[in-house]
Amino acid sequence: MKTMKLKWIKSLWGDLVHVIFPNICLACNKLPKAKGAHFCVDCIHLMPYTDHFFIPQNDVTQHLKGRVTIKHGAALLRFREGGIVQQMLHQFKYKKQRAIGEVLGEIAGHKMVESTLFEAPDVIIPVPLYYKKKLLRGYNQCKVFGDAIGQVAGVRCDDSILLKHKETTSQTGKSRTERIKNVSDCFTVAKPGDLAGRKVLIVDDVVTTGATIEACCLILQNHGVSHISVLAIAATDS
Repeated sequence: MKTMKLKWIKSLWGDLVHVIFPNICLACNKLPKAKGAHFCVDCIHLMPYTDHFFIPQNDVTQHLKGRVTIKHGAALLRFREGGIVQQMLHQFKYKKQRAIGEVLGEIAGHKMVESTLFEAPDVIIPVPLYYKKKLLRGYNQCKVFGDAIGQVAGVRCDDSILLKHKETTSQTGKSRTERIKNVSDCFTVAKPGDLAGRKVLIVDDVVTTGATIEACCLILQNHGVSHISVLAIAATDS
């Protein structure tokens, strides 16, 4: 009982940190932000940015190679178990720290606009959440990330096109085959007429095996999109 109470107090404190101390680093929740930045000096140096915006073959494209055809794919950060990115994503997804997704989306948006490998999309589509999970969480983290990208790129992020019509079990711990089966029929297109001939950018939080992105790409391609690009906050090694 005492342990549970301590965990609850620690969780509550983490939620209040950026309200009480708005200048605290978004990544570590401990040190002050560097001047003119959103992260502290230590986290700025530790942040594992990728080179995906400048090389055609990378972890994201490799995860999808031979399964779906995309124009280009990239992740802003490298994902490591127990690392700084996992900590940030936990705060973003479960502790209502929307600012993390907004900041990372802004950074990713600038990198995408500067990249010669990405073609300007007509619409940004976030990987959808099942409505019950969205209500519980308060927002779709992919939509927050996509909105920030869209503000930089001047493109609308639309979460009303692709929907998740049924809940799935967690992808954590599943093999690639199990992950694909888990999400194979959970998405639906609500506005099929809005997709024909359009260039689409799908945004996600973490690309691991690529099963979720693959399922999204397949259903969008079946509705006549011109081409698809993929941009995620983070990706695991391929």
